[in-house]
This record gives sequence, structure tokens and C-alpha cells, in this order.
Amino acid sequence: MPSRLEAGAAAPHAARFAQVNMSNPLPKTEQPAAATAYPSPLMGWLTVAILFLLYILSLTDRNIMALMVTPIKRDLGLSDFQISLLQGPAFAFLFCLCAIPLGMALDRFSRRVVLYISVTIWSLSAASCGLAGSFALLALARAGVGAGESGFGTGSYSIVGDSFPPHRVSLAMSVFIMGGVMGAGIVFLVGGPIVAAAMKAGPSVWPVFGLLQPWQKVFLMTGAPGLLLAFLVFVFREPPRRKAAASTAGYGEAWAFMRRYKALFAANFIGFGLAYAVTIGFQLWTPAYLTRVHGWEPARIGVVIGIAQIAAAALMPLHGSIVDALYRRGRKDAHLLWCLATVLLAAPCGIAAFLVGNPWVTIGFYWLFMMLILSTASMGPATAQIVTPQHLRGRVSAIYVLATGLIAMAGGPAFVGLVTDKVLGNEKLVGMSLIISVLCILLPSALLFALGRGSMRRAVAANAA
Repeated sequence: MPSRLEAGAAAPHAARFAQVNMSNPLPKTEQPAAATAYPSPLMGWLTVAILFLLYILSLTDRNIMALMVTPIKRDLGLSDFQISLLQGPAFAFLFCLCAIPLGMALDRFSRRVVLYISVTIWSLSAASCGLAGSFALLALARAGVGAGESGFGTGSYSIVGDSFPPHRVSLAMSVFIMGGVMGAGIVFLVGGPIVAAAMKAGPSVWPVFGLLQPWQKVFLMTGAPGLLLAFLVFVFREPPRRKAAASTAGYGEAWAFMRRYKALFAANFIGFGLAYAVTIGFQLWTPAYLTRVHGWEPARIGVVIGIAQIAAAALMPLHGSIVDALYRRGRKDAHLLWCLATVLLAAPCGIAAFLVGNPWVTIGFYWLFMMLILSTASMGPATAQIVTPQHLRGRVSAIYVLATGLIAMAGGPAFVGLVTDKVLGNEKLVGMSLIISVLCILLPSALLFALGRGSMRRAVAANAA
């Protein structure tokens, strides 16, 4: 996350864009549509493609730290628990806090402008991680990454949900979310060799920045490209809105809507948040397991984990296609039903991954676990879009980001680090901590999915009326 100085430098630039676009909150081309028209399929998929690319970038900036745990710990004198705070709560705090005002902004103003500002903020913050020389400064920079990515995630869910009819949203959302999951894989696949090369080169002096450690150089190199790629959000058109939010509308209407379907939104917010927590924990701590238990180097871990992650992510459209097919055939709880099945199948794979003695077998079970659990990555936001009236989607998406972010991003990495440090007391037992996360966090999500199915059917019927 950026320092106060860097945030101040970015603010005027962002403010100019906000001032130009928010003086007329809904430009003529973005006024509410009278009918139920959607963008053309070409425009809809162009939108998904651009958001897909930016999502890859966001996950790269978010997760590159997982490959640099050892040098960051050494140079800054940190513990596993402090690293888990940087990977989780430091990022998640502003990610969640910013979701609420951004949700209101997305329902009132140009969503593309909100996305542009968000990408710019997270990119500046990601690069600023490379200038941090202490735990506090690195935590501050990570918080800025969370703030920017909060607006991107919330806005993207809303735009994708408005770009396709309900029976096609799951596939579109799966393709979009696949970008994020592939981004996590690309971090390992491409980031592993980059980190290895930076470590081999050692510290160096850069103009303006001075002496930089290898991990600081990696943060600067991966964060800077987003400052240019942010402009891609102006390539696609904003999908029309069927009903505009009142200028004074807050969250009261959204809360009233969600209270009518408590079991559904418990599954949507808490159930998916728990599933994401375990998924993130596996992504961020499996590299440390392979290093500590099997002595693998970052370059090998990056390539192997990256391929496994990307291969699992490539199957995400299959999850979306299956759910869309079930939905078209009248199974209006298809999203929760499918995630219930995949979570129950994923759990034994996740446990087995850290009970075997061969690291290659661990990778095989890791891939099976990710292939199944990644169904939840796209079904959570897809569920929120399908059951929510269009004029409330920005605010409900914001609450979704807030709830799942607090549970997953703050809880997932921190839970594993806390159990390893404070309960097991041995960093080589990080695999056992991941098994405990499956038993204590993932399995309860399956129960919530089962309990929410009837409520989802009622919500879908009401929204279609």
C-alpha cells in the first residue's frame, strides 16, 4: 500500500477523473434502459476479456508476496504470524472497509471511472510495497492494494451481472473469475523465475530509489504496469441500467431485501467466504510447505504450482456451463447445489495433499482440490447477481465483498499462520495447519450451502416476477 505521500500524489490525478465524470453521474449512454436490453454478445465478452486481464494483474500484485516469504522474514525480522497479517488482514482491512462507499458510488456514478481509479490506486500501492523498509510500512502499502482491489472486484461483479441475461451469467462470471485464479497461477509460473533471478542478482542501487533488496525490486516491477493498463476500462461500454438508484439511497433497501432471504445470504456471504478462506490459505501457504518440508526452491515451486493452478482454473468455465445448464432446466438453486457437491469432493483431496510423503503426489492432490474448490470462486458473485434486483446490485455486491473479504482474506492466511505459530509451534507443521483449516472452515461452508437452497429458489422466483 502507498505511503501517505504517494497516496497524496495519486489523489489529484484520481480526483480529476472523478470530477469530470461524477458531475454528471450517469452519462447519456449510461442512463437507465427502459427495456431489459443487454449489450451485444460481442460487447459483453469484450468487457469480460478486459476485466479478465485486469483480474490477472490484481491477483499477481496481491499474491507475489507468497514467493518471497523467506527473504522478507529475514530482512525485516518477521515471524510467520506477522507474514500472515501482511498477506491477510493488512490487505483485507481497507479491501472490506472501502466496499461500502464504493457500492453506493457504483450504483450512482460511472462504473468505468470507479474501476479506473481502483486499478490506479492498487498499482501505486503494489509498487510502494517495494519501498517499504519495515513491517508497518509494508502493512500500509498492502492496505492500499486492498483498497484499490475492493473497487475493482465490486465494480466488475456489477458490470458482468448487467452485461448478460440470468441464464448466461454463471458462464460469464466463471470466465471473468478465471482471470483472477489464473493470476494466482501466473504469480507462481512467471513470478517464480522472476523472484529467483532477482535473488540471484542480489541487492542493487536504482536511480531515485537507492539501494533495493531483491524482493523490493520484484514489487516495483510487478506493480508499475497497472498504471497504464488501467486505461483499458474505457475500451468497453458500460452496460445500461434498468432502474437508477435514488440519489439519496443508502443501504436500507439492500438490507431489507437481504433480510427476506436470510438463509440464502448466509450461504452467499458466510458460506462462500469460508470456502474462499481455505482456498486462499492453500494458495499462500502451500509454497512454504514445499520449501520447509521438501526443500524445494522458489523457481521449481513457481513453475509446478503455477501449472497446477492454471490447469485447475482452466476448468472454471466448465463449472459455469454446468450450473447454467441446470438453471435453464429449472434448477433455480443450481449454484448452491453444485458448490455443495464440489466442496464435499474437494475436502478429502485437500486433507490427503499434506498426509502423503511424496511432493509430486502433494501437487496432484493440490490440483484436484483446486479444480473442485474453484467452483465457489465464480458461483458466489454469480449467485449475488442473479437473486438481486438490478438497481441494488452495486450495494449487494459491496456487502458481498465486505463479508467474504473479512472472512477469507483476513481469516484464511491468518488462521494458518496462527495455528502454525501458536498452536503447533513448528513451522514445518504448516501442512497440518492446512488440514485443520479444511476440517474447521471448509466443511461448515457445505452445511450453509445446503441450508440456503430453498431460500435461493424463493429469491429467484421473486426477482423474475
